[in-house]
Amino acid sequence: MQLPAELYHFLAFAISLAFVWWSTPLVRKMGLKTGLVDRPDERKVHERPMVRLGGVAIFGGTMLALLVVWLLGGFGGLPPQREWEVWGLILGGIAFFAIGLGDDLFNLSPIFRLILQVICASLAWWAGVRIDFLSIPFTGLINMGWFSLPLTILWLVGMVNAINWIDGLDGLAAGVCGIASVVMLILSLFMEQPAAALIAAALAGSALGFLRYNFNPAKIFMGDGGSYFMGFTLAGVAAIG
Repeated sequence: MQLPAELYHFLAFAISLAFVWWSTPLVRKMGLKTGLVDRPDERKVHERPMVRLGGVAIFGGTMLALLVVWLLGGFGGLPPQREWEVWGLILGGIAFFAIGLGDDLFNLSPIFRLILQVICASLAWWAGVRIDFLSIPFTGLINMGWFSLPLTILWLVGMVNAINWIDGLDGLAAGVCGIASVVMLILSLFMEQPAAALIAAALAGSALGFLRYNFNPAKIFMGDGGSYFMGFTLAGVAAIG
């Protein structure tokens, strides 16, 4: 049975928010037990060890919400090109989360991480998560052609690292991502891009649910896994929506 479109977006938001709200304390407890913490030093703002695995809860909440909505038929009726874009965005988000989580666990080198990011962004472009044109005031639309590839890579990788750089301040990365996701949700609905709107709704729920534990004084950071996942997903929704 097909549900009203508005209900799918509400479910995506509510499921992700509830899951992150419930699971973040469990992730924090696990991080403290295993010693997977970000320790204070002269370059850090926080004054005590902080668990940096909040991205596990954010990723889990977003994926669970999208899975439930998909099983209920929320992504039904998409044309093949849109299906490719959605799969490219979801699989790309999984790949970027894996890169970030790998860095959280094993401290990967910056160059290695950048190479992996460029490869994953290139594969996402191939799947349809791409910037095909730019809108220039007083000029109109400019088709990017093959220049779409480097521009898309710059956009996706740039957003990923921008969110990662602001994760060290309490509530900043989660707050920015939450606000941006809500804006993307509204814009995607106005532009009649329901798949992008569903992904934005799930991401908004995860970001706002995580804020409960990330407000000053923060109890946990989202880490590279969370910031990479949220940065890529936000940039990808902007590209396809």
